[in-house]
Amino acid sequence: MVSLELCALTKSWPGATVDVSLIAEAGKVLAVAGPSGCGKSTMLRMAAGLERPDSGRVLVGGRDVTDAESRDRGIGMVFQDYALFPHLDVAGNVSYGLRSRRQDRPSSGEIAARVSKLLDAVDLAGFGRRKPHELSGGERQRVALARTLAVEPSIVLFDEPLSSLDAALRKRLRSDIVDEQRRLGFTAVYVTHDLEEAMAIGDSLAVMESGRILQSASPREVWSAPSSVAVARFMGSGPCLPVVRMELAPNGLEAITAAGRFPLPPDYSVDALSPNGRYYLFFERSAAMVGAGNSGNAGSFAASCLRVDFAGDAVDCLMDSGGERFNLRFPVREAPAPGTAYRFTVSVDRTRILPAD
Repeated sequence: MVSLELCALTKSWPGATVDVSLIAEAGKVLAVAGPSGCGKSTMLRMAAGLERPDSGRVLVGGRDVTDAESRDRGIGMVFQDYALFPHLDVAGNVSYGLRSRRQDRPSSGEIAARVSKLLDAVDLAGFGRRKPHELSGGERQRVALARTLAVEPSIVLFDEPLSSLDAALRKRLRSDIVDEQRRLGFTAVYVTHDLEEAMAIGDSLAVMESGRILQSASPREVWSAPSSVAVARFMGSGPCLPVVRMELAPNGLEAITAAGRFPLPPDYSVDALSPNGRYYLFFERSAAMVGAGNSGNAGSFAASCLRVDFAGDAVDCLMDSGGERFNLRFPVREAPAPGTAYRFTVSVDRTRILPAD
Protein backbone atom coordinates (compact mmCIF):
# COMPACT_ATOMS: atom_id res chain seq x y z
CA MET A 1 0.00 0.00 0.00
CA VAL A 2 1.29 3.45 -0.90
CA SER A 3 0.11 7.00 -0.32
CA LEU A 4 -0.51 9.72 -2.90
CA GLU A 5 0.61 13.24 -2.12
CA LEU A 6 -0.06 16.33 -4.23
CA CYS A 7 2.29 19.12 -3.17
CA ALA A 8 1.26 22.64 -4.25
CA LEU A 9 0.21 21.26 -7.62
CA THR A 10 -0.90 24.07 -9.93
CA LYS A 11 -2.38 24.56 -13.38
CA SER A 12 -3.47 27.96 -14.69
CA TRP A 13 -5.54 29.27 -17.58
CA PRO A 14 -6.80 32.80 -18.25
CA GLY A 15 -9.27 33.45 -15.44
CA ALA A 16 -8.86 30.09 -13.64
CA THR A 17 -6.25 28.37 -11.48
CA VAL A 18 -6.09 24.95 -9.84
CA ASP A 19 -3.77 24.95 -6.81
CA VAL A 20 -4.03 21.88 -4.59
CA SER A 21 -2.13 20.24 -1.75
CA LEU A 22 -3.65 16.95 -0.67
CA ILE A 23 -2.72 13.58 0.84
CA ALA A 24 -4.49 10.28 0.20
CA GLU A 25 -3.45 7.85 2.93
CA ALA A 26 -2.14 4.43 1.94
CA GLY A 27 -4.90 1.84 1.60
CA LYS A 28 -7.70 4.37 2.20
CA VAL A 29 -10.35 6.11 0.09
CA LEU A 30 -10.09 9.89 -0.17
CA ALA A 31 -13.31 11.39 -1.53
CA VAL A 32 -13.08 14.83 -3.14
CA ALA A 33 -16.36 16.72 -3.46
CA GLY A 34 -17.04 20.04 -5.09
CA PRO A 35 -19.28 21.76 -7.62
CA SER A 36 -18.88 21.11 -11.34
CA GLY A 37 -16.02 23.09 -12.85
CA CYS A 38 -14.06 23.53 -9.62
CA GLY A 39 -11.00 21.66 -10.94
CA LYS A 40 -11.53 18.13 -9.60
CA SER A 41 -10.91 16.35 -12.91
CA THR A 42 -7.89 18.55 -13.69
CA MET A 43 -6.41 17.59 -10.33
CA LEU A 44 -6.84 13.88 -11.13
CA ARG A 45 -5.37 14.26 -14.61
CA MET A 46 -2.28 15.97 -13.19
CA ALA A 47 -1.90 13.20 -10.61
CA ALA A 48 -2.23 10.52 -13.31
CA GLY A 49 0.25 12.22 -15.67
CA LEU A 50 -2.37 13.05 -18.29
CA GLU A 51 -2.02 16.80 -17.70
CA ARG A 52 1.27 18.59 -17.11
CA PRO A 53 1.23 20.82 -14.00
CA ASP A 54 2.72 24.30 -14.12
CA SER A 55 4.39 23.69 -10.76
CA GLY A 56 4.32 21.39 -7.76
CA ARG A 57 5.05 17.72 -7.19
CA VAL A 58 3.25 14.37 -7.31
CA LEU A 59 4.55 11.81 -4.80
CA VAL A 60 3.60 8.11 -4.88
CA GLY A 61 4.71 6.37 -1.72
CA GLY A 62 7.16 9.22 -1.18
CA ARG A 63 8.65 8.81 -4.68
CA ASP A 64 8.56 11.89 -6.91
CA VAL A 65 6.76 10.92 -10.15
CA THR A 66 6.01 14.44 -11.39
CA ASP A 67 8.12 13.98 -14.52
CA ALA A 68 7.34 10.28 -14.99
CA GLU A 69 5.21 8.98 -17.85
CA SER A 70 1.65 8.07 -16.97
CA ARG A 71 2.29 4.35 -17.44
CA ASP A 72 5.26 4.46 -15.04
CA ARG A 73 3.45 5.99 -12.05
CA GLY A 74 1.60 2.95 -10.75
CA ILE A 75 -1.65 4.91 -10.99
CA GLY A 76 -4.83 3.69 -12.67
CA MET A 77 -7.83 5.82 -13.58
CA VAL A 78 -11.53 5.05 -14.04
CA PHE A 79 -13.13 7.70 -16.24
CA GLN A 80 -16.61 9.16 -16.11
CA ASP A 81 -17.52 7.75 -19.54
CA TYR A 82 -15.68 4.44 -18.85
CA ALA A 83 -13.62 4.87 -22.10
CA LEU A 84 -14.15 1.25 -23.18
CA PHE A 85 -13.02 0.21 -26.66
CA PRO A 86 -16.24 -0.55 -28.59
CA HIS A 87 -14.52 -2.97 -31.03
CA LEU A 88 -13.13 -5.14 -28.21
CA ASP A 89 -15.13 -7.56 -26.10
CA VAL A 90 -15.09 -7.44 -22.30
CA ALA A 91 -12.05 -9.71 -22.01
CA GLY A 92 -10.20 -7.67 -24.62
CA ASN A 93 -10.93 -4.44 -22.77
CA VAL A 94 -9.82 -5.85 -19.41
CA SER A 95 -6.62 -7.34 -20.84
CA TYR A 96 -5.69 -4.31 -22.95
CA GLY A 97 -3.22 -2.83 -20.47
CA LEU A 98 -1.52 -6.18 -19.94
CA ARG A 99 -1.16 -6.88 -23.66
CA SER A 100 0.16 -3.37 -24.31
CA ARG A 101 3.09 -3.65 -21.90
CA ARG A 102 6.49 -3.08 -23.44
CA GLN A 103 8.26 -5.01 -20.71
CA ASP A 104 7.29 -7.84 -18.35
CA ARG A 105 4.32 -8.75 -20.48
CA PRO A 106 2.55 -11.83 -19.06
CA SER A 107 2.03 -14.89 -21.23
CA SER A 108 -1.30 -15.40 -22.97
CA GLY A 109 -2.25 -18.01 -20.39
CA GLU A 110 -1.39 -15.70 -17.50
CA ILE A 111 -3.41 -12.87 -19.07
CA ALA A 112 -6.43 -15.12 -19.56
CA ALA A 113 -6.22 -16.32 -15.94
CA ARG A 114 -5.96 -12.79 -14.58
CA VAL A 115 -8.88 -11.57 -16.70
CA SER A 116 -11.03 -14.47 -15.50
CA LYS A 117 -10.15 -13.74 -11.87
CA LEU A 118 -10.93 -10.03 -12.24
CA LEU A 119 -14.26 -10.60 -13.98
CA ASP A 120 -15.23 -12.97 -11.20
CA ALA A 121 -14.19 -10.35 -8.63
CA VAL A 122 -16.47 -7.70 -10.16
CA ASP A 123 -19.35 -10.17 -10.58
CA LEU A 124 -19.02 -10.43 -14.37
CA ALA A 125 -17.98 -14.07 -14.74
CA GLY A 126 -19.08 -15.35 -18.15
CA PHE A 127 -19.24 -11.85 -19.69
CA GLY A 128 -15.85 -12.05 -21.43
CA ARG A 129 -17.18 -12.39 -25.00
CA ARG A 130 -19.74 -9.58 -24.77
CA LYS A 131 -19.20 -6.21 -26.42
CA PRO A 132 -19.65 -2.92 -24.51
CA HIS A 133 -22.92 -2.11 -26.30
CA GLU A 134 -24.41 -5.33 -24.91
CA LEU A 135 -23.82 -4.23 -21.31
CA SER A 136 -25.80 -2.08 -18.91
CA GLY A 137 -24.29 1.10 -17.48
CA GLY A 138 -23.41 -0.66 -14.24
CA GLU A 139 -21.77 -3.55 -16.08
CA ARG A 140 -19.69 -1.16 -18.20
CA GLN A 141 -18.56 0.60 -15.04
CA ARG A 142 -17.40 -2.70 -13.56
CA VAL A 143 -15.54 -3.59 -16.77
CA ALA A 144 -13.75 -0.23 -16.55
CA LEU A 145 -12.81 -0.98 -12.93
CA ALA A 146 -11.55 -4.47 -13.83
CA ARG A 147 -9.48 -3.05 -16.71
CA THR A 148 -7.89 -0.53 -14.36
CA LEU A 149 -7.13 -3.18 -11.72
CA ALA A 150 -5.69 -5.62 -14.28
CA VAL A 151 -2.35 -3.80 -14.35
CA GLU A 152 -2.25 -3.88 -10.53
CA PRO A 153 -1.92 -0.15 -9.83
CA SER A 154 -1.02 0.97 -6.33
CA ILE A 155 -3.44 3.89 -6.63
CA VAL A 156 -6.77 4.16 -8.44
CA LEU A 157 -8.33 7.51 -9.36
CA PHE A 158 -12.10 7.62 -9.95
CA ASP A 159 -13.42 10.56 -11.98
CA GLU A 160 -17.17 10.63 -11.23
CA PRO A 161 -17.62 7.07 -12.53
CA LEU A 162 -21.25 6.75 -11.42
CA SER A 163 -22.63 10.15 -12.41
CA SER A 164 -24.61 8.88 -15.40
CA LEU A 165 -26.36 6.06 -13.51
CA ASP A 166 -29.69 6.09 -11.67
CA ALA A 167 -29.72 6.60 -7.91
CA ALA A 168 -30.38 2.98 -6.90
CA LEU A 169 -27.61 1.62 -9.14
CA ARG A 170 -25.18 4.32 -7.97
CA LYS A 171 -25.75 3.33 -4.36
CA ARG A 172 -25.13 -0.36 -5.08
CA LEU A 173 -22.04 0.22 -7.22
CA ARG A 174 -20.40 2.62 -4.78
CA SER A 175 -20.72 -0.16 -2.21
CA ASP A 176 -19.13 -2.57 -4.71
CA ILE A 177 -16.22 -0.16 -5.25
CA VAL A 178 -15.60 0.13 -1.51
CA ASP A 179 -15.75 -3.67 -1.15
CA GLU A 180 -13.18 -4.10 -3.93
CA GLN A 181 -10.93 -1.42 -2.44
CA ARG A 182 -11.05 -3.08 0.98
CA ARG A 183 -10.38 -6.52 -0.50
CA LEU A 184 -7.51 -5.50 -2.80
CA GLY A 185 -6.06 -2.79 -0.58
CA PHE A 186 -5.31 -0.13 -3.18
CA THR A 187 -5.29 3.58 -2.35
CA ALA A 188 -8.17 5.46 -3.99
CA VAL A 189 -9.10 9.05 -4.78
CA TYR A 190 -12.79 9.31 -5.63
CA VAL A 191 -14.00 12.55 -7.20
CA THR A 192 -17.70 13.42 -7.27
CA HIS A 193 -20.09 16.37 -7.09
CA ASP A 194 -22.55 14.16 -5.17
CA LEU A 195 -22.07 15.00 -1.49
CA GLU A 196 -23.98 11.97 -0.18
CA GLU A 197 -21.82 9.71 -2.34
CA ALA A 198 -18.61 11.38 -1.13
CA MET A 199 -19.52 10.99 2.54
CA ALA A 200 -20.57 7.36 2.07
CA ILE A 201 -17.50 6.22 0.15
CA GLY A 202 -14.65 8.20 1.72
CA ASP A 203 -12.51 7.36 4.73
CA SER A 204 -11.65 11.05 4.47
CA LEU A 205 -13.35 13.89 2.62
CA ALA A 206 -11.87 16.93 0.91
CA VAL A 207 -14.07 19.84 -0.16
CA MET A 208 -12.88 21.68 -3.27
CA GLU A 209 -14.01 25.05 -4.61
CA SER A 210 -12.58 27.33 -7.31
CA GLY A 211 -9.49 25.19 -7.76
CA ARG A 212 -8.54 24.93 -4.08
CA ILE A 213 -9.04 22.48 -1.24
CA LEU A 214 -11.03 24.21 1.51
CA GLN A 215 -10.94 21.42 4.09
CA SER A 216 -9.79 17.80 4.31
CA ALA A 217 -10.77 15.63 7.29
CA SER A 218 -13.09 12.76 8.18
CA PRO A 219 -16.61 13.08 6.71
CA ARG A 220 -18.00 13.42 10.26
CA GLU A 221 -15.63 16.29 11.07
CA VAL A 222 -16.25 18.15 7.81
CA TRP A 223 -20.01 17.83 8.40
CA SER A 224 -20.14 18.88 12.04
CA ALA A 225 -17.07 21.12 12.28
CA PRO A 226 -16.64 22.92 8.94
CA SER A 227 -13.57 25.13 8.72
CA SER A 228 -15.32 27.99 6.93
CA VAL A 229 -18.67 29.38 5.82
CA ALA A 230 -18.00 28.12 2.29
CA VAL A 231 -17.55 24.54 3.53
CA ALA A 232 -20.64 24.73 5.76
CA ARG A 233 -22.80 26.05 2.92
CA PHE A 234 -21.52 23.46 0.44
CA MET A 235 -22.16 20.66 2.93
CA GLY A 236 -25.59 22.06 3.84
CA SER A 237 -25.02 20.80 7.37
CA GLY A 238 -26.43 23.84 9.16
CA PRO A 239 -27.16 27.58 9.09
CA CYS A 240 -24.48 30.27 9.08
CA LEU A 241 -25.92 33.32 10.86
CA PRO A 242 -24.00 36.63 10.63
CA VAL A 243 -22.70 37.72 14.03
CA VAL A 244 -23.69 41.33 14.79
CA ARG A 245 -21.40 41.60 17.82
CA MET A 246 -19.77 39.62 20.62
CA GLU A 247 -20.66 40.24 24.27
CA LEU A 248 -18.89 39.08 27.41
CA ALA A 249 -21.55 37.62 29.73
CA PRO A 250 -21.12 36.18 33.27
CA ASN A 251 -20.97 32.65 31.85
CA GLY A 252 -18.58 33.52 29.02
CA LEU A 253 -18.65 34.91 25.50
CA GLU A 254 -21.94 35.24 23.62
CA ALA A 255 -22.56 35.78 19.91
CA ILE A 256 -25.40 38.16 19.10
CA THR A 257 -27.11 37.63 15.74
CA ALA A 258 -30.26 39.08 14.19
CA ALA A 259 -31.88 35.75 15.07
CA GLY A 260 -30.96 35.67 18.77
CA ARG A 261 -28.26 35.20 21.42
CA PHE A 262 -25.92 32.21 21.50
CA PRO A 263 -23.57 31.41 24.39
CA LEU A 264 -20.29 30.02 23.01
CA PRO A 265 -18.27 27.03 24.22
CA PRO A 266 -15.60 27.89 26.84
CA ASP A 267 -12.73 27.47 24.35
CA TYR A 268 -13.80 30.73 22.66
CA SER A 269 -12.40 33.91 24.16
CA VAL A 270 -12.26 37.58 23.28
CA ASP A 271 -8.50 37.32 22.76
CA ALA A 272 -8.92 34.54 20.18
CA LEU A 273 -11.25 36.60 17.97
CA SER A 274 -10.15 39.60 15.94
CA PRO A 275 -11.99 42.78 17.04
CA ASN A 276 -12.42 43.79 13.39
CA GLY A 277 -13.20 40.31 12.08
CA ARG A 278 -16.44 39.21 10.46
CA TYR A 279 -17.87 36.00 11.90
CA TYR A 280 -20.79 33.63 11.49
CA LEU A 281 -22.56 31.48 14.06
CA PHE A 282 -22.88 27.85 12.91
CA PHE A 283 -24.76 24.88 14.33
CA GLU A 284 -25.84 21.60 12.76
CA ARG A 285 -29.28 21.68 11.15
CA SER A 286 -30.57 18.98 13.53
CA ALA A 287 -29.30 20.75 16.69
CA ALA A 288 -32.22 23.18 17.11
CA MET A 289 -34.88 22.12 19.61
CA VAL A 290 -38.32 23.67 20.07
CA GLY A 291 -38.55 25.46 23.44
CA ALA A 292 -37.23 28.38 25.44
CA GLY A 293 -34.42 26.47 27.18
CA ASN A 294 -31.90 27.73 29.71
CA SER A 295 -30.13 30.85 28.46
CA GLY A 296 -27.00 29.93 30.42
CA ASN A 297 -26.24 26.77 28.46
CA ALA A 298 -28.21 27.18 25.26
CA GLY A 299 -28.67 29.72 22.52
CA SER A 300 -32.17 30.97 21.84
CA PHE A 301 -33.75 32.30 18.67
CA ALA A 302 -37.17 32.82 17.09
CA ALA A 303 -37.91 31.61 13.58
CA SER A 304 -40.86 31.12 11.23
CA CYS A 305 -41.37 28.02 9.12
CA LEU A 306 -41.80 28.88 5.44
CA ARG A 307 -41.84 25.44 3.83
CA VAL A 308 -41.73 21.78 4.83
CA ASP A 309 -40.03 19.10 2.69
CA PHE A 310 -40.65 15.47 3.59
CA ALA A 311 -37.37 13.48 3.59
CA GLY A 312 -38.54 10.00 4.57
CA ASP A 313 -37.59 9.53 8.22
CA ALA A 314 -37.13 13.28 8.75
CA VAL A 315 -38.54 16.64 7.67
CA ASP A 316 -36.49 19.54 6.27
CA CYS A 317 -37.92 22.97 7.08
CA LEU A 318 -37.03 26.24 5.40
CA MET A 319 -36.92 28.81 8.20
CA ASP A 320 -36.75 32.60 8.37
CA SER A 321 -35.19 34.37 11.35
CA GLY A 322 -34.15 38.01 11.40
CA GLY A 323 -34.19 38.13 7.61
CA GLU A 324 -31.91 35.07 7.30
CA ARG A 325 -33.26 31.96 5.59
CA PHE A 326 -31.86 28.53 6.40
CA ASN A 327 -32.85 24.88 6.64
CA LEU A 328 -33.38 22.88 9.81
CA ARG A 329 -34.08 19.14 10.09
CA PHE A 330 -36.55 17.62 12.55
CA PRO A 331 -37.99 14.20 13.34
CA VAL A 332 -41.26 13.78 11.45
CA ARG A 333 -43.45 14.14 14.56
CA GLU A 334 -41.61 17.22 15.86
CA ALA A 335 -41.47 19.39 12.73
CA PRO A 336 -43.08 22.85 12.81
CA ALA A 337 -46.00 23.54 10.49
CA PRO A 338 -45.63 25.97 7.58
CA GLY A 339 -46.64 29.52 8.49
CA THR A 340 -46.02 29.08 12.23
CA ALA A 341 -43.44 30.82 14.43
CA TYR A 342 -41.54 29.10 17.22
CA ARG A 343 -38.74 29.72 19.67
CA PHE A 344 -35.79 27.32 19.42
CA THR A 345 -32.75 26.53 21.52
CA VAL A 346 -29.33 25.22 20.57
CA SER A 347 -27.06 23.67 23.19
CA VAL A 348 -23.85 25.64 23.73
CA ASP A 349 -21.70 22.63 22.82
CA ARG A 350 -23.32 22.48 19.35
CA THR A 351 -22.35 26.02 18.30
CA ARG A 352 -19.23 27.15 16.45
CA ILE A 353 -17.86 30.46 15.22
CA LEU A 354 -16.71 30.52 11.60
CA PRO A 355 -14.69 33.31 9.99
CA ALA A 356 -16.14 35.05 6.96
CA ASP A 357 -14.67 33.73 3.70
